[in-house]
Amino acid sequence: MTIIRPSRSSDLDEIFSLESYWEYAPHWSKPQLEAELLRPDSIFLSAESPDSRLCGYFIGRVFGGDIQVLSVSVDPSYLRQSIAARLLDSAFSKARLSGCIRATLEVSEGNIPAFKLYQKLGFQIVGKRVKFYNDCSSALLMDKLL
Repeated sequence: MTIIRPSRSSDLDEIFSLESYWEYAPHWSKPQLEAELLRPDSIFLSAESPDSRLCGYFIGRVFGGDIQVLSVSVDPSYLRQSIAARLLDSAFSKARLSGCIRATLEVSEGNIPAFKLYQKLGFQIVGKRVKFYNDCSSALLMDKLL
């Protein structure tokens, strides 16, 4: 069974590599990942497979009563195992303990698998940023109550 745990600095190389698989990943730099790991308002989680491979991660930031989902990614060889949903659920549990009552995110309208996952988890579209991304796709703004 995959375990969800706080990310460690030793995970950052694998997280950096994992982002290269996905067109819609935010493509954080290593210094940005290191800085995010150290932020006190960040929730940074890793999914570890039974053979101790990093197979996914979550980055979010807590502010006010919200948690902003910044990045969620799963290794392609571990898809369809509910890892992204488990990462999000774990992050939202931690966020609730920090006093958060809402989760927010933005997702490219072209990233259909992520959009469907967020809908399944109860997120609703609350806005749109037209031609927001470099490829001219629009960003869908979504949120849900925790």
